[in-house]
Amino acid sequence: MFFRDRLREARYAALADAEGFQEMCFAIEALGKRLNPEANGLGQCRRVLQSLARQSKLLPDANEGDRAIKTFDALFVALKDARNDAMHTGAYARHVAADAVTMCLVLEDALMVKTKTEEEVKRLTVGDFMVSAPVVVHPWQTVEHVRQLMLLNSFSYLPIWHNKRWWLIADIAVATYLRPDWPAKARLKQRLDEAQRNGLVLTPNETVERGAAVTSLLDQRDPPGLWLVRDDHYPEGYLVGVLSPFELM
Repeated sequence: MFFRDRLREARYAALADAEGFQEMCFAIEALGKRLNPEANGLGQCRRVLQSLARQSKLLPDANEGDRAIKTFDALFVALKDARNDAMHTGAYARHVAADAVTMCLVLEDALMVKTKTEEEVKRLTVGDFMVSAPVVVHPWQTVEHVRQLMLLNSFSYLPIWHNKRWWLIADIAVATYLRPDWPAKARLKQRLDEAQRNGLVLTPNETVERGAAVTSLLDQRDPPGLWLVRDDHYPEGYLVGVLSPFELM
């Protein structure tokens, strides 16, 4: 789980800045060295990483036809060459980052399904996929603070604990609240509880338990854009994680 989370965090960082793909290289190399402690550099991690990657059904077999995902060899060579190249800008950086993101996705999936039967994979829980230590906002913070968090991190939703329950603030709600009066300086400075009274829409959200099966979430008739994860060992106003459909793809 540690290495899965590290790969995912590096992938998110690269999605925000393609030229920061080095973080993915570091995460992949660290995983390779964990599997082969004697490895010296990314190149010597190739065999153990390939063995792990083969656990994932995302990776195409050598004899398969065209797939949306490249073969392990193609991904690894691109990653290794770029790792040793000092120039990571423009279209080149975006292309390399795309290959590195694909490699991370394959390895993340392999770590999740390694040694598990198909039946065990179906029983994976929310806790297996959730993003720990989620970003939350509070009623005393401002609309401007929420807007900045969303723009800087590409968040579509932010959780807020208000009036003894959890809600979601959606990006569309913030845009709808601000845009008619743009530049909306007065509204940007409002506290969130005041903004709600003035028309900012907060969507009520039911929490899910860390141990719930992910398949049960996808059976919901009208699933939210973000699941808020609780654990009975913590107070009701504390989240242990969040989970989006993005993580389950």
